[in-house]
Amino acid sequence: MSLKNTQNLSQSKYIPICFSIFVYGFWFYGQGLNEALINLSEQFHIALTMVFGSFVAGGTALGGGAIAFPVLTKVLLIEPATAKVFSLAIQSFGMTAAALTIIYGGIRYYKNVVLLALLGAIPGIIISLTWIVDLLPRLAVKSLFSLLIFCFAITLLRLHWSNKSTIDTSYWPKTYLLPLVGFIGGITSGLIGSGADIAIFALLVLFYKKDLKASTATSVVIMAVTSVIASFYNLYYLEVFTPQINQYVLAAIPVVVIGAPLGAYFCAKVKPGVLMAFLLMLIALEVSFTLYEVLN
Repeated sequence: MSLKNTQNLSQSKYIPICFSIFVYGFWFYGQGLNEALINLSEQFHIALTMVFGSFVAGGTALGGGAIAFPVLTKVLLIEPATAKVFSLAIQSFGMTAAALTIIYGGIRYYKNVVLLALLGAIPGIIISLTWIVDLLPRLAVKSLFSLLIFCFAITLLRLHWSNKSTIDTSYWPKTYLLPLVGFIGGITSGLIGSGADIAIFALLVLFYKKDLKASTATSVVIMAVTSVIASFYNLYYLEVFTPQINQYVLAAIPVVVIGAPLGAYFCAKVKPGVLMAFLLMLIALEVSFTLYEVLN
């Protein structure tokens, strides 16, 4: 690598930091210091939730909604529609910060997969937000989320039980599956705030036999772009942002732009077995809550 390329790579590592500084400036300017601190204290439970949610969003194939959605709907008793809009909105900040860390921090991901998956995920989430989201009842949406991450747990366990390292080759058979699965994941993301990342991750590691960490990083980038587009759509076309959601988002912003990049860095360094155990514990808790609600 030439000296010039090395310098460019070194300078590009500051881009995620610049993004975080810009977001903090937006956070202070949009509210004022006093109002920002007051809202943060009033919505401290939201910010605390996203401490864990942003870390999971940046470091795993589960989006921030994997933490935010079940906690908001099952612990804090917030309506699923509100939780979904909030999850997408806050992922627009946190997962974008994580995606920039991945892209400019030298963390490996599959660029071709990002482009192909987004061809399906973006129209999928727009269709879901526009026509499908109002058709499902509250409990059905929460149960769908639990089913989705239960399938994700099966994916992880299958990888573990196979006891085989993923084989990362340059061969990509049936590439049409990437936009197709991205579209299905986009539909799910429109309902619960997450899904495109999980679906593509499962496709990469189970069908294409790709590297676990690179697949995770790829899923984070995909969900970041999907969340940004969906949030703009929610804000300017559907106009579903309420003052309550705005307060939630403003309280969580200073947390997620730090937590998500840390999660991305953690994923790149930690052993896969540790990451898997952490995810399975979260999934077991979430599915248990849903089963309890359905049976009672």
